[in-house]
Amino acid sequence: MRIIKYFLLAFLILASCKNVSKKEVHYTEIPPKPPRTKIFWLKDKTVNIQIDHTLSYSKDIKCDSVIGVNYIGFAGEHFFNPINEKGQYINTIIQTKKLNQKQISRLSTIIGNKKTYKDPNIAACYEPRLAFIYFKNDTVICQTQICLSCNQLHSSAHIADGADGNLNKEAVKKLTELHDELGFKEN
Repeated sequence: MRIIKYFLLAFLILASCKNVSKKEVHYTEIPPKPPRTKIFWLKDKTVNIQIDHTLSYSKDIKCDSVIGVNYIGFAGEHFFNPINEKGQYINTIIQTKKLNQKQISRLSTIIGNKKTYKDPNIAACYEPRLAFIYFKNDTVICQTQICLSCNQLHSSAHIADGADGNLNKEAVKKLTELHDELGFKEN
C-alpha cells in the first residue's frame, strides 16, 4: 500500500511540472555606460565659510541671503556641497538664484516641520542636484543639499527635531515647486 502511495505522489509531482522554456534575449548593442561627472573645485573664486552647527530650521535661520543652487552634487558614491571647507565652489553648478524673503520662509517651514519627515518615501540613490547656501556678513553659515529623486536631504543645520532627512511625498512636491519657481532645469 505504501508503495502505491509513493508511486501516486511521484506521478502527481511529475505530472504537475510543466516544461517552461525561457525566452532568450539577444542584444544587438551593449548599453552605453552612464556618463561620469568629474568633480573638482574652482580656485579662481572663493568665499568665506564658517559653518554654524548650532543653526536650526525649527528656530528660523538668521541670515542675509539664501542662494538656491542647481548642480550635480555627486560622483559615484560620494556627494558634495556646492562649496567645500576651503570656500571653493564646485565645478558642476549649472544655475544659481537668490531666494526672496517669502521663498526663504517657505523653505524653512518645509525643512523645519516634523510632518515633512512623517511616512517618508525614500529610495537609495542620493544624488543631490538642489542645494541652498545661507550667507551672513558675506560668509557661508549653512549648506543644505537635496535629492528630489530619492527624497532625502543633508544639512549642516539641524532639521526638525527627531528627523533623519528622509522626506515624504508632500515635502518633495513642495520642494519641487520651489525648484521650478526658481527656474531650475532638470540636469
